[in-house]
Amino acid sequence: MSAPDATAPNALETGEPAPGELDPSELAALVEDPTVLELRDDAPAIVAGLAVQTFALVVRRLEAENRLDLVIPHATAEQLTGVLDLCAWKGDRVNSMEARGWLLAIADLRTGIDAVRGALIDTIYDMDPEMWVLALAPLTAVGEIDVEDDASSGMLQDHMAALHTWESPDGFYIVGVPDDEFGRAALRILTHIYNDNLEEGRKILMRVKYGLHSESEEMLFRWRSGRLADLGFPTLEDAMRLFAPASRDEVMPQELAELENMPPPPSASTEELPILWRAGGELLRGVMARFESGAHGERSREFLLLVNELMIAQRMEPGDVEGQARAIHQAQATLGLGLELLRGVEEDADALPRLVMAVERAGVRKLFRYAYGPLRKLRAATLALHRDGRISVDKLGSLLDRPWGATLRSLGKLYPELPIGNSEQKRRPLASRSDLALATRRVAEVHALVRMCFDPEGYGVDPVWVTRVDEPEKLRLGDLLRAGLIQKLVPAGPERFTPVTGEDLAWAKAHLLNAKGELVPRVREDFDRRAAALGVADQAAALAEIVLPRLSVELSGLELDHEGRVDMTRRRRDHRSRRGCVGEDARGIVGAA
Repeated sequence: MSAPDATAPNALETGEPAPGELDPSELAALVEDPTVLELRDDAPAIVAGLAVQTFALVVRRLEAENRLDLVIPHATAEQLTGVLDLCAWKGDRVNSMEARGWLLAIADLRTGIDAVRGALIDTIYDMDPEMWVLALAPLTAVGEIDVEDDASSGMLQDHMAALHTWESPDGFYIVGVPDDEFGRAALRILTHIYNDNLEEGRKILMRVKYGLHSESEEMLFRWRSGRLADLGFPTLEDAMRLFAPASRDEVMPQELAELENMPPPPSASTEELPILWRAGGELLRGVMARFESGAHGERSREFLLLVNELMIAQRMEPGDVEGQARAIHQAQATLGLGLELLRGVEEDADALPRLVMAVERAGVRKLFRYAYGPLRKLRAATLALHRDGRISVDKLGSLLDRPWGATLRSLGKLYPELPIGNSEQKRRPLASRSDLALATRRVAEVHALVRMCFDPEGYGVDPVWVTRVDEPEKLRLGDLLRAGLIQKLVPAGPERFTPVTGEDLAWAKAHLLNAKGELVPRVREDFDRRAAALGVADQAAALAEIVLPRLSVELSGLELDHEGRVDMTRRRRDHRSRRGCVGEDARGIVGAA
């Protein structure tokens, strides 16, 4: 989570901050560098006044700095419960490692010489004692000592010989845990609890030993779901409604679009606003800057709920800091795209008053749904190509050359994005009409490539050859297209596509390359003619730029034997390190000859 999520509701209201509250600029600075709390005398009041999500972010950042002592002693039970809700679950199961780590930090920092006796137990019951029990239970063996049998303690310790053991201060239990950091953390927590209240320590251990933990976890999950809903995290079913596109009229009704001489809304106050609209472009920043503080606060809260919906819809964990930052970027970029689409061809200054009023009336969530409409169409077109079965073998677009494969796999996701370079791990949202045009062009190019490869008016490759190679996942449509091109140009070539022969390759090397090793003009002319016949002439240049240069490289790399024939043995031997003119897997097509 970044500075935008540091917005506590009271920080968005107009007027002077109350004691212990921070104005938006101070709040943003605190989130960026929580160690500033060390320099403030009012740190306890500031910490206690933070919203739960803001507190969770501050805690995660201070954890990395090993400075949890700045916040944990001053936190409320609601804030500490929120940290566990956001950071100690994996789906519908408690993440015992994370939960135990957080509870140990709480126990360490809320006990000690200056702590009031019983304060830790009060914290446990104000939070949720069942979470403490569930965090302590995994890999923890509890043996009850028979107080009337002097040998009972020794027998239990012998029984737990493989574990690190600890006898409870009340003399009723022997606890065994693995001799590692995870196990010793449980003993440290239990020691703190017993030191705080002997009787309550005994009760906690009894729950660890005899509790029905699966039922407790199910109950805790229901409570957690309710608390997350209060924080603005919807159910998955509700979050998916975010991807139901809204029409233009829902965002900017006709009467609003036709208004003329509209007076500009008053500008916002000069105080720094709590959300930094970094990823939505100048148009989004311009629109949001025109809202007064109260209206901006309302839109800001709506934006934070939108971010939460995006996270849940994409199966991100609510406490995933990196996922949250990504959702913020996605939300702002899509809002910026929506504003560009609403603006049309108008200049920013002319369209700004209408856009401000549209956002004020419709809200940012409906604007997001409007902008998602074109993204949904791109995704539908991508999945239609995939279902057709001619661009994929093992995953979407696996038969496509760069950049098409990575682009279609990114566009095929629930929230379509564009890859950064050729990386499939690094993606960015479509933030403008130019991004939308680029994505649309890539999909159109793939459609054209498929037709050029398989249609009779193109190079007429039979799709059955995709399954006949030894390793089809290494095959690309460009490989098949280049093989088809050779067969269409070679004199008396076969009517139907077959594997190219050594003679075909020798002829192609002799007749399709000039003295500089470049393809002769007739290759491009034939390519363009077939593209025009298929009605994909607009995509021909982009296809040729990627598909044809490799043909000249591959033909130049062919080696001839002393009789002037292509050395197919050498060709097969080198197929792993050098792509052949019909594919990286030369055994499949060239090698089948």
